[in-house]
Amino acid sequence: MASVVTSSELGTTDGGPGTSLTPAQKATLDLIRLPNEERITHASNLAAQIELELERETIDFVDRLDEPLWISKRQLHAVNSCEALYEAQEEQSFEWRIPMTRGQIFHKCVELSIHLPLGRTASELVDEAVTSIMGRGDGLAEFLLSLGDVERAEIRSEVAGLLQTFFDTFPPLRSAWHPTTELPRKVLLHQGKIVLQGRFDLTLGRPEELTAGRVLIELKTGRSVPHHLDDLRFYALLETLVVGVPPALLASFYVDAGRVQVEHVDEDLLRSAIRRTAESIERLVELRLGQAQAHKRPSGACKWCPVAESCGPGQAWLEETGNGRVW
Repeated sequence: MASVVTSSELGTTDGGPGTSLTPAQKATLDLIRLPNEERITHASNLAAQIELELERETIDFVDRLDEPLWISKRQLHAVNSCEALYEAQEEQSFEWRIPMTRGQIFHKCVELSIHLPLGRTASELVDEAVTSIMGRGDGLAEFLLSLGDVERAEIRSEVAGLLQTFFDTFPPLRSAWHPTTELPRKVLLHQGKIVLQGRFDLTLGRPEELTAGRVLIELKTGRSVPHHLDDLRFYALLETLVVGVPPALLASFYVDAGRVQVEHVDEDLLRSAIRRTAESIERLVELRLGQAQAHKRPSGACKWCPVAESCGPGQAWLEETGNGRVW
């Protein structure tokens, strides 16, 4: 079936005759391709059932909202980790920093590598991406323009290294796999009083009627942390509600290590995502309305939390762990 990512279609070449994959590319490919016999066919009313369940779980407190509540993976992670950090971040204006900038440029490079003609080197793609971003006139463009030439050169060098590692370890993307980048998804619950939203880094394949076939891939330029799985499960929920068919696989690709972690999607996974999302929405409503006090849960985030100095549990955690010298 040429429209989905299956073992028969994802072969051992990049689409060019006689072009072999590196061992790392082959290992990644073996993990993200799904044999036809392992793909699940779902009920046609699955999305409607999930939407009904989410609305039923949130109906008791949605009327307390005076304006729409927007939920992304960031809000869900925050409310399930340190709520004090979440509230501090909500009060602060967003500021671009170099680590986030590197990630944004890297993602732009992957996008351009799909849509531009073949033959560009990693460095050339980085230059194309930086030029494109700096011409947008948004906050990231202004941040890049505010940096000195040396800082921008260092960012270019670091992203080029990441991109080359990606090219060396991830199989070249074939058009037959239907690759897409920055795919947006939005779900309106209770006539828009609650909005669930996300944007997928990279997807391969697509469903065949009611049979799962899409692979959702998050490209990570940092280390692996547990909440990455929760983020992808939330994305599986969004995909199911918007398209009507769940994804077949979820994958986190860690660019530095050139390794991928995958998880198969079934209805048990979706049920888990429903529970986490509904419970998180309720907690976010309580925090927004001042009906609950934010829980403080110390972690590695205390090292850069804007309210760490006034947080007793956070300071105790930092002292116990050597003032932030461990992660």
